[in-house]
Amino acid sequence: MIRLLVLFFYCTTFQLFAQDIDERCGLPASLCELQLELESSDAELNRVYKAIMSSINTGELPDAVLVDANELKQSLITSQRSWLEFKKKNCDAFYVLQSGGMQRNEARLECEIEMTNARIKYLTKWY
Repeated sequence: MIRLLVLFFYCTTFQLFAQDIDERCGLPASLCELQLELESSDAELNRVYKAIMSSINTGELPDAVLVDANELKQSLITSQRSWLEFKKKNCDAFYVLQSGGMQRNEARLECEIEMTNARIKYLTKWY
């Protein structure tokens, strides 16, 4: 009898969970909007980064930039790689901090979105 109740509960829970899946991204609706926002932020970061690299490669730097273009390019590549690693570790730590709650997945995505948007602002301001 208990096994039958457990099976019924499992099937009912699975069915309710399946109904909440957003077809746009294959995640629960609560996560889907955040995932789509993160993908949009990542796309914008990539666009900004590529535009900066293009400016460096073509020599279209502001007059105030007196550094060698190759040095600037290497510096930006190193900076971006370090930032990506920092973002991952920072949001990993934030996920662990939130691990006792039901919203930890949302919190992780929010961390990634906020950090990505801050990086976009930084790159846009300084480059």
